[in-house]
Amino acid sequence: MDRERRYKLWLAFALGDRIKRQNSLLEEYGSAEAVFHAAKAGKIQQLIRGDDILIPLLKNKAEESYIDRCLAYLEKHKIDTVLMDDANYPLLLREITMPPMLLYVKGRLPERIDLPIAVIGSRDCSQYGANIAASISGELAACGVCVVSGLARGIDCTSAEAALDNAPKDSFPTVAVLGSGVDVFYPAENRRLYDRICERGAVISEFPPGTSPERFNFPRRNRIISGMSKGVLVVEAAKKSGTRITVDYALEQGRDVFAVPGRITDETCQGTNEMIRDGIAKLVNEAEDVLVEYGVRAAARKKAEDIDIFALSVEEALIVKLLKARERTVDELIEMTGMDTGILNSTLTGMEISGIIKQSPGRLYSL
Repeated sequence: MDRERRYKLWLAFALGDRIKRQNSLLEEYGSAEAVFHAAKAGKIQQLIRGDDILIPLLKNKAEESYIDRCLAYLEKHKIDTVLMDDANYPLLLREITMPPMLLYVKGRLPERIDLPIAVIGSRDCSQYGANIAASISGELAACGVCVVSGLARGIDCTSAEAALDNAPKDSFPTVAVLGSGVDVFYPAENRRLYDRICERGAVISEFPPGTSPERFNFPRRNRIISGMSKGVLVVEAAKKSGTRITVDYALEQGRDVFAVPGRITDETCQGTNEMIRDGIAKLVNEAEDVLVEYGVRAAARKKAEDIDIFALSVEEALIVKLLKARERTVDELIEMTGMDTGILNSTLTGMEISGIIKQSPGRLYSL
């Protein structure tokens, strides 16, 4: 490791996510190594309001042994570091206001992510929203899109899972951006999904390892979700939500915004419907509506006459038979098949991802 990298890591370790202070010190002293030696000698001067608190903190941490302990922790927990001038620092993220100097990474970040699209939405999503998120994210990933999310409950997790399930084996299917340290599992039930993402994609954060998921971390996290993405797709969002914060960042950063329409009676759809109404977001019914914006062709859908009924499960074959007559709502399918709601929903989602059926607004299904 070269000396300047070592001291840039020290500056990030010592100051955490205080980007403004990191930048001001680097600008004032010319290099991270110069900052280190000035701090060690007690010569750091106040540059920004509040620095009088941080100056003794920097002096106390300006020790080679402190850097060694931090690096040993990262190595022990298999956490990589990506600085802004590294080849695999997300290209689009460099363009935003106040990009993080350092990203902590579990998994791997490739040098190039061809088409990163954020898929975000309500933590308390409906089954309809979850199915739509899974269907669109799965098809996006199948076409080479990297699905970016925040690993929150609801739409975020559903989107990441669908990307992992449907992406080609040699692709880079998903990135999760955390509002905590990359070694902090939140929510706890996402541990299995976290491990899957680390195997094939990346979990990243600007917050140092061990940082707990405090509420005020998430708006900062959201600017990275939109900042590293070419577009942001919203599937269910209330009028006032963290999702809207990400959308506002996306608009400020010049990113495309897409939204899936929802039922006008559902509170979790009022935000998305309002974005579409006000012209903030482009209406999306299916993955192809997003892909066409970037010149990518959607995967070919199966024609009804091409479906091999004998290759389907009993549940899938029954649904195909009913949809051959005409399109049907989910309520009609529940009544006509007699299936348990959970089994029917999972079957419909699988058939959507496989390209056998498609879903239109109002949970209307057709071949």
